[in-house]
Amino acid sequence: MKYVSSGIPGLDDILKGGFTRPSTVLIAGTAGAGKTTFAMQSVFNAARNDEVCMYVTALSEPVAMVNNFMSQFSFYNISLLARGNVKYVPVGIEIINEGIGAFASFIEDEIENIKPDRIVIDPITAIEMNLDQITRRRFYYDLLMRMKCWNALVLVTGEFNEEDLMKSELSYVSDGIIYLSNDLKNERRVRSLEVIKMRGQNPSSGKHTYSITEDGIIVYQRVQSTPHKEYTNVRVPIGVAGLDEMCGGGLLCGTSTLISGGSGTGKTLISLQFIVEGAKKGEHGIIVSFEEDEEQLKANAESIGHELGKYLESGMIRIFYSNSSELDANAHILQLESMIEEMDAKRVVVDGIYGFQPALETSMELREHIHLLANFLKSKNVTSLFINEQTELSGKLTIAGNGTSYAMDTIILLRYVEIRSEFRKAISVLKMRGSKHDKEIRELEIGDEGIEVKLPFSDFSGIMSGNPTETPGEAFVEAFKKRR
Repeated sequence: MKYVSSGIPGLDDILKGGFTRPSTVLIAGTAGAGKTTFAMQSVFNAARNDEVCMYVTALSEPVAMVNNFMSQFSFYNISLLARGNVKYVPVGIEIINEGIGAFASFIEDEIENIKPDRIVIDPITAIEMNLDQITRRRFYYDLLMRMKCWNALVLVTGEFNEEDLMKSELSYVSDGIIYLSNDLKNERRVRSLEVIKMRGQNPSSGKHTYSITEDGIIVYQRVQSTPHKEYTNVRVPIGVAGLDEMCGGGLLCGTSTLISGGSGTGKTLISLQFIVEGAKKGEHGIIVSFEEDEEQLKANAESIGHELGKYLESGMIRIFYSNSSELDANAHILQLESMIEEMDAKRVVVDGIYGFQPALETSMELREHIHLLANFLKSKNVTSLFINEQTELSGKLTIAGNGTSYAMDTIILLRYVEIRSEFRKAISVLKMRGSKHDKEIRELEIGDEGIEVKLPFSDFSGIMSGNPTETPGEAFVEAFKKRR
């Protein structure tokens, strides 16, 4: 027994080595999930590596099917057919009508002639559809015993939903099961792959998304939880006057920070100042954006006196813009990882966490994804800021960032406060793991030359009690004026 490549980009990593040969693997799924594409791609990529492959199909016109449908993919290479590395074996209806014995004998005769390394039977369910349960069970068991003598990797496809798959005799007799699904989530189709079993192997668990492109199927491995790096005393300046002092000199290197606040409180501007501050110090940075493109972000930065454009042109900063409605969360992290490694990025801003929501079905999935992303960035020793937009302008109801706060080392809360019928911006550091921090509520000002954190509101009892609309006493107003 040895490992051979599946021929599907991303799948070998999930399988931790590929398929074993000899073995029998069921590729199951609903209509339109890509089972035939999977099988064809596996065969042609194996043939390109000098394997001899046999493709058994019960379809009436296999060559026409390949020409009409498979030739659109880059993996399809007609020269492999001419060279003999891919052999098509159509099974006529007359053989199927003769019974399972005739089918098995026909296949074994072809195997004796071709001597394949890899065999596909597509679809196996077309052969057994007229069999009763007892006969079908006997057929699968007998066929599996024969397959074990073929000394080949055998891929069989079958149309199943998840419930029927668990009841099928095929699920018991196969060495491995890969389930492909094409589910409707948040009003769009999301393709996912799950390795339900793979005998003798320990594949990565969970559902991994995949796409069907002109190169065929590409699988994006589900993000795995990564071990935390130990905290260090190295500080990473945010670049916001006063905020670094509130954080004891800056953020701890390699930690994740949640900046939460209502619209217009300065979340994105703080993150831009953080990224530009890094570029000034020679640290590469990435802005992950779901709403604002490069031109908008440049305009935002220029409004507070920062020349984001020159750092974009020099390559010190890159903007990773994605359309939320078309997002694949797993693919997004893999792309981000590639960008981090290519740039040796030290700072990352994710603006904002709700950009992942359309790709994830539930709030729990969103929380889990943010947790995994934060841990992933820590494992890369990247200092990151996550932006959370909240509808409660006072910041009282969703301070926790909709359940993501437990994944964050630092939480910074921005909100509005009302002082004598005038709204002002306030900032506070709610927690900072591994470091002391200023616990006071301070005023935040946004000016032409950047953001500045000013004097605390500590004497304002209305704010401290959580009532931002309470008018302060005259004594506090006078004290506040003197401090300014």
